[in-house]
Amino acid sequence: MDKNVNNFALKGIFASYCVKDMQTSGLLRTPDQQVSEQKDHNLFVTASEKIRHGSMQMQRYYRMLYIFENLVREYINNTFTEIDGENWFEIRSNRDMKKKLTKRKSDEEKNQWHTGRNEHPLFYMDFGDLALLIINHWNIFNDFFPDQAWVTSRIKDTERTRNVIAHTNELPAEEGARMEMHLRDWIKQIG
Repeated sequence: MDKNVNNFALKGIFASYCVKDMQTSGLLRTPDQQVSEQKDHNLFVTASEKIRHGSMQMQRYYRMLYIFENLVREYINNTFTEIDGENWFEIRSNRDMKKKLTKRKSDEEKNQWHTGRNEHPLFYMDFGDLALLIINHWNIFNDFFPDQAWVTSRIKDTERTRNVIAHTNELPAEEGARMEMHLRDWIKQIG
């Protein structure tokens, strides 16, 4: 009798783990899904389990990247706005950055059907350009960072990671850990 009860209990435990695993992988809906989650499930269910699982892992990495890149942009924008006012980009950007801004805005005007970027010119710059803005104006930023190499290394490393994410590749765990470390470094340094 005890053996039957134990077998029954074990099968129940294993079944509950299987159900949770199937829900996590997108093969089975959770009973309390929101309408948007149900739409996503229906849209994604035709993708292979490998792709669905990869997308779940990449969500966290994208969020870290989004936060890191926008913290850097916000910090630069706030710093220069305090000194030069709202039109600081015209004063502080170099010729290549201004060309990039003009070209990207022109491309957006040709494709008005597609939503454009944030209005501020800083959002038209590549992530690496943000490091250049800091390095090119080191006299303003030198009190906030240990040295230029610190800034450059964190932004350049994260830019490489960004390119992997932006081209919808799966990011290895060690690269995700490196990006998380750089994000934590930035937060601790800038506060």
